[in-house]
Amino acid sequence: MRTIKLLIYADVNLNIMDGSSVWLAELLALIAKDPRVQLDFLSKATHQGGPLNGQVDKLVNINRIEKSTRPLKPEQAAQAIEQLDKENNYDRVLVRGNIEMGKALVKFLAGRLAYYTLEPFQRRHELSVKEKVEVSELLNATAFAIVQSERMRESYSSEFDLPKEHIYILPPLIPPIMKRPSFRNQLNSVCYTGKFSEEWGTPDLVDVFKLLKEKLPYAKLNIAGNKFHGELGGRKDEIQTYFESEDSVNWVGVVSREESIALSRQSDIGFALRSTKIDNDESQELSTKLFEYMSSAKPVILRPTKVHKDLLGSDYPLFAKDNTDAVNKIHDALTDVVLYKKASEMSYEAYKNFAKSVDHNEIIERLICYQKKTILFAGHDLKFLQDVISAYEKDSNYNVLIEQWNGHTKHDENESKSKLEAADVIFCEWGLGNIRWYSKNKKPGQKLLVRVHLQENQVPQYLDEGNSDNIDQFIFIAPYRYEEFVEMHELPREKCKLIFNTVDCERFALDKSDDAKFTLGFIGMVPWRKRFDLALDIFESLWKTDSRYKLRVKGKTPHDYPWMKGPKFADEFVKYEEQDARIAAAKWKDNVIFDGHGNDMPEWFQNIGYILSTSDFEGSHQAVAEGMASGAIPIILPWAGAETVYPRKYVYGNLPEDFEAPIFETAKSKSIMKYAKHHFTTSHIVSQIRELIG
Repeated sequence: MRTIKLLIYADVNLNIMDGSSVWLAELLALIAKDPRVQLDFLSKATHQGGPLNGQVDKLVNINRIEKSTRPLKPEQAAQAIEQLDKENNYDRVLVRGNIEMGKALVKFLAGRLAYYTLEPFQRRHELSVKEKVEVSELLNATAFAIVQSERMRESYSSEFDLPKEHIYILPPLIPPIMKRPSFRNQLNSVCYTGKFSEEWGTPDLVDVFKLLKEKLPYAKLNIAGNKFHGELGGRKDEIQTYFESEDSVNWVGVVSREESIALSRQSDIGFALRSTKIDNDESQELSTKLFEYMSSAKPVILRPTKVHKDLLGSDYPLFAKDNTDAVNKIHDALTDVVLYKKASEMSYEAYKNFAKSVDHNEIIERLICYQKKTILFAGHDLKFLQDVISAYEKDSNYNVLIEQWNGHTKHDENESKSKLEAADVIFCEWGLGNIRWYSKNKKPGQKLLVRVHLQENQVPQYLDEGNSDNIDQFIFIAPYRYEEFVEMHELPREKCKLIFNTVDCERFALDKSDDAKFTLGFIGMVPWRKRFDLALDIFESLWKTDSRYKLRVKGKTPHDYPWMKGPKFADEFVKYEEQDARIAAAKWKDNVIFDGHGNDMPEWFQNIGYILSTSDFEGSHQAVAEGMASGAIPIILPWAGAETVYPRKYVYGNLPEDFEAPIFETAKSKSIMKYAKHHFTTSHIVSQIRELIG
């Protein structure tokens, strides 16, 4: 399994609670829990207690480093990072800072620095041509740049000539969603959490609440935070005194993220009306506190900017243009049950939709993606997976490991443990004993996929005895088996994907012999459920109409398997002997040809004009797909699900004795080959599997 030595620094003080410090604490928690990461954290300021420092203290896989008794300035932080890198030789360094700090860091971290900076966007209209060139050079020299949204990525790409693939979107680190909200106003309270500054709307909050009290004397204001920025328009002392002395204001000061979210959930309306310097139609930023309110199913007062409209919808009812508008909107929401419910539900649904689109664990993948990924293929029978394995063996971005199990449950556990340690992705072919073992032993940071055929539906205990929550993706080779298995185990649909088996269509696209138009092909007569007797019935019916028809049988016979003669299969073996006697006594006996087992399938199919599928049941019956790739016309009896894999017109019901095969024509053969290429060709199937493996 890939590992990474990582250093993180942010120009953020964990002793002060605001959106940035909450972001940092959450990012550290996210990355520290991944066992692939050896994490050093350089702290801007020394530990002075408080909930955010306490949150970081609880993390296990992290080494906190402090370099000064005073908060580090950007140039001091750059020097400290350089010294730490010389000592530890980090694989990657993730930093949040300004332009000048980034320019200093990239001098010695070119290609290794993951840089998160909002300054180029915030100052893009005032940057000179020379400064824009310098920002472009800085960001292009990083391992990748980090932004908050797709709109911000578009801006950085166009403004600073940065390839979009070089820009990683790290959305706000969102809180857990509130379950079963009431969508009702209960306490007539407004909530604000975060920093206190003029740009963040703190003076507006005070003015709005004072006016609201005139209209709703019983209104309450809940506030969390302790970080005062600047003089707040010369009103810092007034605002602080108001917070401390007003009876209807509950100022809880600095609190943990959990306590901040709890305060939001105890309130009724979130206040996020920042100044137009921060929130305008060119703004890309979505604040952390906004998502805390929304995750709590609380309506939010905020400006009708483009990014807010994209998030909540243009018809969201609590957009406010100014303070007066905000007072009226809050008053209306707190006094109108229907309006409050509508705004609350829109806020909650918008948050749920946003949360679905976010996977913060992808930041680890982006940090570590420069290393080769190791994929382990494990199972007792890998013959249907050879094209996929070969594709990954040829890919220089992957190391490939194979673990060949000796049976459904038999394996060398020491070998399994050893290969598990090395794997980033485990691909279980067939969901039998292998998924029971790997789903119980998979490690955090590893991805586990299983490909389900037919047998799994007959022996469901292996998944039942494993841990299905640890399986990231189920791949099914046929729609019918997909539905059957999903229903049997009540699997979430988002973890299930239909991908057919591969066929190397180019290998099979060989010219047919002249005899092919009168030759039926049948592959694999064992076990009895393959129904060789029905294949003989079809052949015999056609031979009666034209004695040029032949039946060629590919694969081993029952006599080639010693276990077929044992007591367990005695009844089946008698049925095969009956078919032997039937052939021996028939006038057409010389037209039934047994070609034996071999790896010459494309060449064998050159003589085959029709491929038979007469089984009692199948998963997908790969022989039909290979036959179609060669241009052979399918003749399929209706085993369950056949019409979901192959064209319905080739799936027959009960066959009459005078069955007539479709006429073999070159145009029809080419059409069948085209169908196979579209549905089963190796490159198409491998690309679908790649999307899941990553």
